[in-house]
Order: sequence, then C-alpha cells, then structure tokens
Amino acid sequence: MRRIFIFILFSCLIATKSFGQFTTDEITYGNRIDLENSNSWAVGGGFSNFIMHGDLRSIGTGDDTNYLNFGGFLYVDKMFNPLLGLELKATYSQISGGAQYFNNSSLYYNIQYAESVTDLNNTNFKGRAYGAELNLIFSFTNLYQTTASKWHAAGYFGVGYHQYNSALYEYKNGDNIKIPDADFGKNPARNSQNEASSIYLSAQLGIKRRVNKRVDVEFRTGMYFNYEDHLDAAISRKQDWETFFVTSIGATVKLGKKKIFTIWGDENKGGGNAFKIIDTDKDGVMDQLDIEPNTPAGVMVYGNGKAVDSDKDGLPDYKDKCPLKYGPVSNEGCPLNVDSDGDGIMDGEDLCPNTPGTVENRGCPKQEAVQPSNINQQIGLLAASIYFDTNSDRIKSISFATIDKIITLMKQVPDVKFVIEGHTDDRNSDRYNLYLSQKRAASVRKYMIQQGIANERLDAKGFGESRPKFSNDNAGGRQLNRRVEIKPSGSLD
Repeated sequence: MRRIFIFILFSCLIATKSFGQFTTDEITYGNRIDLENSNSWAVGGGFSNFIMHGDLRSIGTGDDTNYLNFGGFLYVDKMFNPLLGLELKATYSQISGGAQYFNNSSLYYNIQYAESVTDLNNTNFKGRAYGAELNLIFSFTNLYQTTASKWHAAGYFGVGYHQYNSALYEYKNGDNIKIPDADFGKNPARNSQNEASSIYLSAQLGIKRRVNKRVDVEFRTGMYFNYEDHLDAAISRKQDWETFFVTSIGATVKLGKKKIFTIWGDENKGGGNAFKIIDTDKDGVMDQLDIEPNTPAGVMVYGNGKAVDSDKDGLPDYKDKCPLKYGPVSNEGCPLNVDSDGDGIMDGEDLCPNTPGTVENRGCPKQEAVQPSNINQQIGLLAASIYFDTNSDRIKSISFATIDKIITLMKQVPDVKFVIEGHTDDRNSDRYNLYLSQKRAASVRKYMIQQGIANERLDAKGFGESRPKFSNDNAGGRQLNRRVEIKPSGSLD
C-alpha cells in the first residue's frame, strides 16, 4: 500500500509541475485591474477536524458521545490565472467514532468479521489516516470582482488517496476491548500491517481573509466521499461507501510577484476576437511596433519604442552618464579630452570628429549641418502611438505622454509647419469616417496649441478610409489603419 501511496503522490507532483509551466501573468481587456489571487504560487498549512459518517460515526452516536478527530495539513497552490489553479495537499488526521443504534436481529445492519461482538451498540473505532489530494481551485470572487478585496471565496474540487489504520473496539465491563476478528486475520481488506487504503472525491468551500499582501487566513469546509466501506474498521450491508466531513483553519503565504498587463482591445468586437494592443513597458508604443518592448519605466523613447539617445553616442540616455555629450561606450558615454581633427572641439562633443568644422555645427562643416529631417522622422514614428476612444475624437489618456514628446521635438524646429492627418478603417459609411478622422486630427491639433505650439504651424485634415496602409479584412489590419500621421507641410499631397 505504501508503494501505491508514494506512486500517486509522485504523480500529483509531476502533474503540478507540468501545469506550472503555463503563464500566470494577469491580462485584462479594456482597463487595468488588480485581482487578489493573481500571485502564481502559494504555500500553506493548518489544522482540521475530521467527522466520520459510516457504519460508525463521530457524532450522533448511540451513547451520545461526540468524537473529535484533530489533524493537520500542508499544501502548495499554483494559480494559472485569476480564476483557475491547482492545489497539491498532504493530510494527516486521527479518526474515531461510535456506533449507531443497530438492530442485532437484522442482517442488514450486522457488521462483518466481528463475530465476537456481543452488543453492536457498544462498538467504536480508533485509528489514523494520512494521504494526498489534488484539487482544482476555482475563484468565485474573481469571477465577478475587478478590484482587490480583503475577503475571497474559492471552491476546491478534487480526488485524493489515503491510507489508514483503524481498529474496532467493544466497550464491555468498563473496558474498551479491541475486536481481533476485524483485523487482517479475518478482514480481506486489510494488509499484513492491518492497513487499508482507498480513493476519495472531495468538494470544499474556502473563505479567505487577507492579513497583508503576502498572508491570508482561510477557513475551509467540505464533504469527502470514500470509495470503500472500512475506513471505520466496520463493514456491513448498510452501504458500500462512506462519507466524512472536514472543517479546517489555516494560513496561506503567497509567493512571487503579481504581473499585470494592460491590453486595449477593439471594444466593438470584444472577447477573444478583439485585436490586442499590448504595451508591456508602458512607454506609449504598442509591442507590435516597439523594437525595445522592455525599456524601464519612465524612460523617454522614440516613436519606434527605442530609448532616446540625445547625443547619438550609442548609449541611451538612461544608461549614459553624460547624456548630452557625445562619448564612447567604453567611457560610459562621457567625452574623452581628444580633438582628432584639430577644430577646437573635443571629440566627445564633435559630431564630425574626423573632419574639421565649426562650433555652430557642433564640429561639422557648414554643408553637413544637422537638418530637421531626423526630427520629422521621429515625430512620424511617435504619431503611430496616438489612440482614441472607440467612435470618438477623445484622445486616450495613455497617448498624452506620446503627444508631449512630439511637442518637445516640434519646438526644436520652430520654422517647420506640420499637417496632422486622421485616418480610419472601412467600417461605417464613407461620410462618417471622413467626419471622424477630421475630428480626431483636430483634437490633436487643439491639444498641441494648448501646449504652446503656434496656431499657424499646424493644420488638421481628415482622410477617412481613403488611405489604408494595411488590409481591412481582419481586426489587426483595421486597428492599424485607425491612425494619426504627422508630416511636414511640404509633404502633403
């Protein structure tokens, strides 16, 4: 029996490990939420009370005695998402109980393998049980809740295997005498150590109270259905299986960190058909267009998601100790005191370190002066990350940081005029799409003027669905066609 127990316990561990390879990142659609049980792993333990109901029982006995059976348990939980998880649980418990009122004249209630018993109403049993169970965890609270709560309800449904060693006794002449007939010598269900085993099904309800971010206290109660009839050391014709009721209290310690991603979806489609725009690093550039999707929080990026490198020395500003002065990577981005071309400008600040130039052009000859074309290109890339509410010209809050970056770049080229173009996909009528695209372009223009860009430098124009860049036959293409483009005025057709 011990070999069977070890085999099932090992199988449960393998199953838990296999499921554990799934992602546990919390993904939400349309808004940001913070669910309580999105931590991936948790461990816990506690104490339990075991109430038996079979041929013999723990409460409601013939002699009005209630038998309290205390035990303990340990478990490991793995949540795959805020709703579902698995639990591997190890248990130990005392088991005991007394007789119901038996009718000795009826074979239906007679206990087998106990011929020496003189009065069935004076029988009782004692023993211990230990085992393992694998439960599916289903969060009832997270099914409807979108904010964290101090209280949490979950269901646990599973299968278990346990071994037990129980013996039958008869209270006679003031002594509790063990009945040898019920042991392995007569009872074929027992092994040579007088042990038996069985599989059981369980259904439990747990109520948790959060103590802090890491610790929960849980009260759990449930019914167990044992597939054998000799857990109480008694076999009769009354029933072929037994039930037991367990209540427990314990503590859970949550491990790891919550991972929360915000996904913006096509609200008209909804559910699994929504085209997902994921911005992992929250820099305003969706991952599909972000060449550096994991830049640290707060780092300024270009429209393609690449971290800004103000001095163009190959080190992004957040890693560059001298972000406004050109310097080699070997010197952590700071300039070396060398003037290779002899123009009086140190190589660290010279954009053309091997060609003599002027101070006004940062070390480059006049004909190689820095042009605004690079800034215009950056503005065009950033504009791809401006988003609006569905069927509205209201700019999404996530886009204002991107527009602010565009405004900063525009102020570096004060003589350049820009046109803001609005585009849509092919859903809705041509007239409505033209109207919506014009309104969206005008909203961006209005915000830029409020932030200090001169009115005469900006023009807004809507093109509706007339200039798609991607196919409108799928949700992904339509999402990318709903866009804003910002170009120098001279490039407008």
